[in-house]
Amino acid sequence: MKAKFITLEGIEGSGKTSSLKSITDLLDKKNISYIVTREPGGSSIGKELRAILLDPDTEISPEVELMLMLSDRKDHVEKIILPNLEKGNWVVSDRFMDSSIAYQGGGRQLDKKLIISLTDYLNLPQPDLTLLFDLPVEISLSRVKARGELDRFEKEELEFHKRIRNTYLDLAKNNSNRIKIIDSSKKIESMLNNVKQAIEKLFSE
Repeated sequence: MKAKFITLEGIEGSGKTSSLKSITDLLDKKNISYIVTREPGGSSIGKELRAILLDPDTEISPEVELMLMLSDRKDHVEKIILPNLEKGNWVVSDRFMDSSIAYQGGGRQLDKKLIISLTDYLNLPQPDLTLLFDLPVEISLSRVKARGELDRFEKEELEFHKRIRNTYLDLAKNNSNRIKIIDSSKKIESMLNNVKQAIEKLFSE
């Protein structure tokens, strides 16, 4: 079976992290080798870029933010994602290109077509499956606030997060073969069962 590339997407507090163990447990049961990574932060320069991008005191333009994200991603693809896929290891990434379209395109209101064209220029791989964890923004932000101190993105206004969510839903509508919506407003057992069903379909491909 060819190694698969799985990405997890969603607004802040949407339940991506809590689903990771369910995914890795399933891969373990199937004796599938894999790595778990994330963006920003998975590349060789990722830790430094993640610290800059999430720091509430960082003051940069939307364009600079996008360029930093893309720099992290290109290095992530070259150093981590493609080498592992070529070795036969599945890759599970917490965020990938859809995040830039949603956050910098939707949230920051940059030109989405330009962001997509940059994706083509950088020759980034297409995920085999993207799980979009979706729930109302008000619920997601209440979860985030309950966790404690907020990062630079989490501190943005309500409308910023609503634009992100709407962009994600548009992406899912236009890429229904790749993006599967997971209703993370449901009970955790139901959400994880939907995650499991989506992953299991990859085993027959």
